[in-house]
Amino acid sequence: MTTSYVLERQQELRENKKLMREAERQAIANTEEKQALRKAASDERIKAKLERIERGEPAPAKVEIAAPEPAKAEVIEEAPPKPKVKPKAKAASKKKPATRKK
Repeated sequence: MTTSYVLERQQELRENKKLMREAERQAIANTEEKQALRKAASDERIKAKLERIERGEPAPAKVEIAAPEPAKAEVIEEAPPKPKVKPKAKAASKKKPATRKK
């Protein structure tokens, strides 16, 4: 036998899962629709280009629009250089030298 709060929680999870699946379906439908629109626009451009080529018209002149250059930021104050850190000297080992026994 299962308690009521466990059953309620399971029901909530089922409902959430249904909502998530529906949201996924809508997202997939939206992306498919966008792709179809892009493909249709691309097909129209290709169709127009092929018609223009068949008529023997020259390609349209390219128009370049120069974007204004962004304003350069002025450097007001530079950070002072960091002082160089000297490496610490290594300490001599404290081991005694090995001596031979006779």
